[in-house]
Amino acid sequence: MSNAQMSDAEIKRASRKFMSLLERAPDTTDTLDSEVAAAPAPSSSGEATDADEAARPAGPADHDESVVEILAAKILVDWLRNRQQLLVPFTLDLQKLEAQHVDTLMHAMVAAAQADGTADGRERERLAGALRLLNPDEAQRSALISALDHPRPLAEVLAQVPDVQTGALVYAASLLAVDRRKLVNRQYLRYLAARLRLPRALVRDLEQRYGAIAS
Repeated sequence: MSNAQMSDAEIKRASRKFMSLLERAPDTTDTLDSEVAAAPAPSSSGEATDADEAARPAGPADHDESVVEILAAKILVDWLRNRQQLLVPFTLDLQKLEAQHVDTLMHAMVAAAQADGTADGRERERLAGALRLLNPDEAQRSALISALDHPRPLAEVLAQVPDVQTGALVYAASLLAVDRRKLVNRQYLRYLAARLRLPRALVRDLEQRYGAIAS
């Protein structure tokens, strides 16, 4: 059944069913409730009341209520699946990424390594060690050296991050590149997560996985 075959009232009723199911769904992250609560409430002009629906001219009979519930349940399942895909730990492998993403990660790692204002031999050694964890080829090793010699401003690097998935890759690579024992680096990571607009649950998941590797 397509949405075109459903009336406005039926679509709104399915949406209300979805929200009701969402409130009873398993808590996939501790930010779920706050995100739902922060969602803008429908305006009074856009929300159809029972009186409005009763006043409408008679039309085709409503679809069976069970169909609406099935539709709402499907919406919920798809929504939760999409959220969960962002929270499941993933493998950071340069061989599986597009060239543009690899370039962005290289410069993100350099920006993270130099966040404390230093760019000495220890930083280069740490970056080389971090890169070895990402399954690089020879060209990518050379690309890291080039990124070190010609670092980009962080704003320029972040402009190449189109979505949360890419942002998660950038944050994971940055975790590998920094020494989190330094306060300035921990502050940089918090700033980076905020600029990338990563959910707190995703940030914690990445820190547990990649921060432990880097330490």
